Amino acid sequence: MISGCKSSYIQLQKNRKLGDNMRYLNKSVNHSKSIFILGIATLSLLMAANPAKAFTLTPLVSQDTDTDFDDYDFNAMLDSNQFKELFVAEGRIGNNSTNTAERELGINRDVRDPDPNLAGKPVAQDQFVWGNGTLYDLVLEYTGTHVNYIVGGKTLTSTAFSGSVTDIFFRTRAANNSTMMLSNFVIQSLDQNGNLLGNIFNIGGLSSTGQGSSDIDYLRLSNISTPFRLTGKVSMSWTGAAPSRSNLAYQIKVGTSPQSVPEPATVGAIFLAGIAGVGCSKRNKQTQQV
Repeated sequence: MISGCKSSYIQLQKNRKLGDNMRYLNKSVNHSKSIFILGIATLSLLMAANPAKAFTLTPLVSQDTDTDFDDYDFNAMLDSNQFKELFVAEGRIGNNSTNTAERELGINRDVRDPDPNLAGKPVAQDQFVWGNGTLYDLVLEYTGTHVNYIVGGKTLTSTAFSGSVTDIFFRTRAANNSTMMLSNFVIQSLDQNGNLLGNIFNIGGLSSTGQGSSDIDYLRLSNISTPFRLTGKVSMSWTGAAPSRSNLAYQIKVGTSPQSVPEPATVGAIFLAGIAGVGCSKRNKQTQQV
């Protein structure tokens, strides 16, 4: 009789131990499953965030009664937070001389900077003498912390801006019998060491011709990855007296659109935060069961 009771007791202890092991195994499986599912979701975000980063020329639709996308439409996008400038690389006829009363080249701040004394103002500028109809090489590089802007061999740099970007708006303006032309533009991604990555994307060009009144044109490039290198040609031409100030000008507006997918580094941070959350949840459950 005693032997039978002892045998039953031993069997009961084995069953309890087996039950404990199964509960621990289920917890481990569920924890691993949570991390696995989180990893799959993160991988999907990474694939969406960087599918070889396909640059895209995005159609622009006028938001007023005329059919052309112009300054009114662009400002409406800024006002409705559809686009936010980070910086603007600019070229203008200015006074077309080395006289410092007017700048011809600049790297400018966001036109909607919260400080009205800084909004749209240059952080770097220089003088440039434009030849009538002369083509100049243009290079714009952004590393995420550093801007290099080169026109006709003259270089402007700035470290005033940082962060990722998703879109570029090209703007040209011409008035008083003149033509502003951007041509042969291409863009390519860079690695963190400044080396070229992937294929070159051909953007093409943009031009405005003003016969007395002002002609303004826009072009939008989306799905930009940071860092990038943009190259092309720029020329200003006119008949008779040259225009002045910004009556003959171009701007390359670099910034972000809220519809963009997060950068891979951001997605990685989401994954790590998710793992921490799973671990925290597991600890909380264990604490409650004590």
